[in-house]
Amino acid sequence: MLRLDLAQEPRLLEIETNTRQRLGEAQRMQWLGEVAGLQESLRHIADKKQQAERLRAQADRKEDGVAALG
Repeated sequence: MLRLDLAQEPRLLEIETNTRQRLGEAQRMQWLGEVAGLQESLRHIADKKQQAERLRAQADRKEDGVAALG
């Protein structure tokens, strides 16, 4: 697994889009093993997106705390 950096979030969204496209093709072609693998990849991508949301929330809280002190 890759460590997530918020600057990489646009790339993560590109990967998700590409994976969904590949999943559609695999489903049409009935490549069941490929479908299973791509679905697993999408689960990991969803986890990374949740991590990004948590990181963003932490960064926002830190910025709010600094502003309150200033």
